[in-house]
Amino acid sequence: MTEHHPARHQRSTLRRAATAAAAAMLAAGGLAATAPASADPVLPTFTYAGEVTVAEELSYNPTGEFIFPSIVHASEHFAAPLGEWYLYYAPHESPGGIVLMYADSLDGPWTEYAANPVIANVWSPHYSVNHVSSPDAIWNEEAGELFLYFHGANDQTRYATSADGITFSYGGTAVTNAMGGTTTTETSYARVFRHPDPASQYQYGMFYMENTTANSRRIRLAESVDGRTWTVRPTPIVTPGSLDAGNVSAANLWEHDGQLYIVYHASSKKIFARTVDPTLTVVGAPVVLHQASGIGEDVGRVASPELVADDGTLYLFYEAGDRLDATIAYATAALAPPFVLDVAATATTGCSATGVATITVAATNESTAPVDVRLTTPIGERKITGLAPGATFSPTFTATGPSLAAGTATVKAFARVDGVAYENTWPIPYGSRSC
Repeated sequence: MTEHHPARHQRSTLRRAATAAAAAMLAAGGLAATAPASADPVLPTFTYAGEVTVAEELSYNPTGEFIFPSIVHASEHFAAPLGEWYLYYAPHESPGGIVLMYADSLDGPWTEYAANPVIANVWSPHYSVNHVSSPDAIWNEEAGELFLYFHGANDQTRYATSADGITFSYGGTAVTNAMGGTTTTETSYARVFRHPDPASQYQYGMFYMENTTANSRRIRLAESVDGRTWTVRPTPIVTPGSLDAGNVSAANLWEHDGQLYIVYHASSKKIFARTVDPTLTVVGAPVVLHQASGIGEDVGRVASPELVADDGTLYLFYEAGDRLDATIAYATAALAPPFVLDVAATATTGCSATGVATITVAATNESTAPVDVRLTTPIGERKITGLAPGATFSPTFTATGPSLAAGTATVKAFARVDGVAYENTWPIPYGSRSC
């Protein structure tokens, strides 16, 4: 029997419920509401796995520092990629430059593209700036191309497009200081994602860092129909709190166990996660997602999180080290196996000792957690709650006479795992019987 995945339906239901509540908040001024205090979510525990950008091994290394990793699963989008995965990053100091590495595994080894940078700080006739940096790449489904967002200079975030992830065409300006308001002094460090609200008119969302005349860095939200033209919400979605030590930056959207999070770094040198609803309106309190262990090379600041899951492992790529002296590192966490809802069942007919026809339905729980099972036949129904993995529920149903026509029994299974509801129904045929 096949696995059933109702998570998409459930998330849509939650999003619809959240949309109505959020609409009232937005009508009142677009403020990012704060969710009520609740127990800390259970987040993965990451283990430092190593350094990706070893400065002395790289041909393109103008400043000795590397920031803002962005991962693309190249083989999903490109016909003949250099490797299974593409990693974009950049130096920050002048001249910067968007850099490409590739690998067949997220664990590496990573190979530097021979003609870096793929995007430079001078692109005639479009711009000539002190530096370009902070690449974030996303496949734009509607355009059928990779869109790569980057800042340069600090007052605007630009974008470029590519059919192969290597050769880019200039796209234009996505967001600028003017779009943030009169107190905005920087518009940079953007991350772009598919908009999580199915009721939204927008297809894409963007978190970016805004600095202000008060020298306070916070996270702003922009939204777009096509990934090219953006509308900035009037107020920040994340402002620095007591745990952030004054500034927040480089926010990303991440979904884990059916819950959306804003993940970002702060001046406290840690990476935090805050729950957020699908309308990107109701934001929870910060919880530490990752910090350096202090052991060996794993020391100091962690920043600019990029999370990618592959083959049962969750990878966290990030900046490691002080600002202007950072390298790209990564850490890993084992993911719990996904819940599988599956029941193997048979239905057979027979005769009782008194010559009455019977149907025996045997249902074995082949799921990875206990399930509730309901067995329905034309001559009766039975159910069991919490059938353990590997256990079998096998009741016999007795007819009122010696004969039964061929028919179908119905097996329905239900489970709730980590707050997510799963259910499926299977028809099980049986033959006729005459006793």
